[in-house]
Amino acid sequence: MTVPRMRLRSRVLMLTTAFALALLAITVGLSWRAKMAQDRWDHVVAAEMQANAVLDEIIRAHNAVRAQGSANYGIVLQLLDSPSLARTDTRALRRGMIRFERRRDEPASRAVVTEAQRLIAANARDIGEQLPALERQSREMMITGVAITWIVILLSFAAVQITLHQVVRPLEELARSAERIAEGERTNAPVAGDLEIAKVAEAFNYMIFKLQEHARTDDLTALPNFRAFRERIDAEIDRAGRYPEQFGVLVLDLDRFKQYNDRFGHLAGNDALQRVARALRIAIRNVDFAARYGGEEFAVILPQIDDQAVSHIAERIRACVEGIPAPAGGSTVTVSIGGAIYPADGTEVDALFRAADERLYQAKREGRNRVIAPAAVRRSADRQSA
Repeated sequence: MTVPRMRLRSRVLMLTTAFALALLAITVGLSWRAKMAQDRWDHVVAAEMQANAVLDEIIRAHNAVRAQGSANYGIVLQLLDSPSLARTDTRALRRGMIRFERRRDEPASRAVVTEAQRLIAANARDIGEQLPALERQSREMMITGVAITWIVILLSFAAVQITLHQVVRPLEELARSAERIAEGERTNAPVAGDLEIAKVAEAFNYMIFKLQEHARTDDLTALPNFRAFRERIDAEIDRAGRYPEQFGVLVLDLDRFKQYNDRFGHLAGNDALQRVARALRIAIRNVDFAARYGGEEFAVILPQIDDQAVSHIAERIRACVEGIPAPAGGSTVTVSIGGAIYPADGTEVDALFRAADERLYQAKREGRNRVIAPAAVRRSADRQSA
């Protein structure tokens, strides 16, 4: 069962959205904190204004007692116990009121009124000083919160763009390259992104190169295999058609290979195949292309060549195979070789191989360990026509 996986792009966008929501929460929190500070300072201001109202009431009550000559001054003194005056230092006022209660003279009365007015003025001055500071603090808090939020949002956006460019897109390209390779297309992944992703792409390309190389290489002989040979001969036919020229094809087959395996065993047979591959590498030119065509059969493409050169290289291969010393537990091996040339023997792969195979079987019929190449066939045909 395939486990559903989230796309990396979706994951990044989801995390970005969550981060933005978190920033929004921070902004709301800062706003709430500013509002709480405003409410707290409003409470302080309201308390001081209430204290001034009580002090005004004390002045009115004191003046009323002084004007009427009432002996019940304790009611005025009780006003000092109002909770609204809890934050106000009323000790000097209380002492003055007590002196007035005892003396009831004009100086003591003026002292009470003066002290009460001083307290009212001090509270008003404090309120006047606190309100601008409160407004400035609240404004700075809001501006700071909004600035922090926007800075983080911009940084987050930049981080997302960098992540998309350096991580997500290279990974997507890597995934698309893997899909194309799985569909049989020969391609490489772009090496991009951060160091780790670039290393993954390089390792991926190297792995693909080795896999493609392995898919076109015969494990036993290390020669190109049938698939690689067909790709190469198709390309050679296309090139020879565009630039009118000829190329040769050789088909080799080990002589009596079944009997060799039966006599010496399959391990010795594998060694014989490896010896033939080694002889091919020695005998052919650098521009030639040799491959294990299948079983005990090999094939060689000889670009830009004529009939005589095809015969010469084929004979050199045959002699080189025969000349390789036999290992312990085995014997020397020989090959029969048939050749064909483009375009005289055909312009398609099947026609070329049909001609080369016919000459290979002719070589076997004539005693094996020999070459039947296009030049020999043409000379024979010329003699018969003469």
